[in-house]
Amino acid sequence: MPLTPRFNFIDNLRCFALLLGVVFHAALAYSPYFHNIWLSADPSQAGIFDVLTHWLHLFRMPVFFVIAGFCSALIITKKDATTFIKQRLKRLLLPFLIFLPLVIASFIHVLSWGADIVNPLPPIYAAFNVITEPQISTAHLWFLWVLTQLCLIHWGVYRILGSLQKRLHCTVNTAMYPLILMTCSFVTLLAQPTPFPAPDKLLPQLWALIFYGTFYLFGIILYHKPTLLKRAYGSIIPLSLTAILSFIAYSVYLPEAPTLQQVIAAAKRGAFTPSGIQHIRAVAVQAVAIVSWTALILLLSHRFFNQESRMSRYLSNASYWVYLIHVPVLLYIQMPLINTALPAIVKFMISVVGSMIISLLTYHFAVRHTVIGRLLNGDVHAKKVK
Repeated sequence: MPLTPRFNFIDNLRCFALLLGVVFHAALAYSPYFHNIWLSADPSQAGIFDVLTHWLHLFRMPVFFVIAGFCSALIITKKDATTFIKQRLKRLLLPFLIFLPLVIASFIHVLSWGADIVNPLPPIYAAFNVITEPQISTAHLWFLWVLTQLCLIHWGVYRILGSLQKRLHCTVNTAMYPLILMTCSFVTLLAQPTPFPAPDKLLPQLWALIFYGTFYLFGIILYHKPTLLKRAYGSIIPLSLTAILSFIAYSVYLPEAPTLQQVIAAAKRGAFTPSGIQHIRAVAVQAVAIVSWTALILLLSHRFFNQESRMSRYLSNASYWVYLIHVPVLLYIQMPLINTALPAIVKFMISVVGSMIISLLTYHFAVRHTVIGRLLNGDVHAKKVK
């Protein structure tokens, strides 16, 4: 299938998701709900950041995995399975292996630096003191690690079963896709706390592979069924109502914010352990909210933002670099802000604007036309290296 202008919505959607990622991680510092969990939790807080972080958390990463599945299907169809897996390992696994030690080192440094300059310290520092056997975390790079595993599974299934395209042409009612996604989300997230955590462990986590793999598979289906989204345009209004109502219900059934004692206990055990009928209700409405918001964002992007944009294309290419460095950059900006008496919204704006400026300037002048740019984006922007 040739690349056509209709795929412009993928660039625009990736650009949108990139900006939301920076917003999400910046907002965590000023969210009362995540105050005992986040690394740069600030005494200045505002309830609006609870709403913002919970809302973005529901659909931001599922959308990324839909995009990833779509792009994987495009590559494997236009080229072949061998080229696909070689390219994916080069673009995903290699940057993961290179940047993970750098990210861990930056986290260690910024947390140590923060301990020396910040007053008061974020509550999470108390949990660090009780961890006797720390596990290696993939931090925010978990997306690369999980996606690498899904691409290997995709490649293996493709090689065993042959072309997946024929098998994806089976007749399925459009309304069944969200129901299947909701069911898989509910089942896989039932054993996880609400909100669902980042699967940042090195060992493969089955729940994450199934949960995110379902959205990855849906991205593959979208590529092979290019009219699917267009046929669903008539569902935008009822889907919007479902998304809004499900988010309200999710907010009602959301458990209380974890206390510092609960965070410390979870740090000792290595995880939170949810249970009870309230948790089941929360997971159920969470599943509906995840799928409805993800589907709504996809539909709106395809319907209204399917035009070519040079800015979106540029930001889409820059998104990989911004993704790699924006969390450490945010922490370096937010740590000294803790000592100031500025309102939460002002600190938030400084964090977002500052991290985006630093990330984009370093991309444009130090990455875009270098070996790093070639590694992250292929040969699109990389100048010939002598």
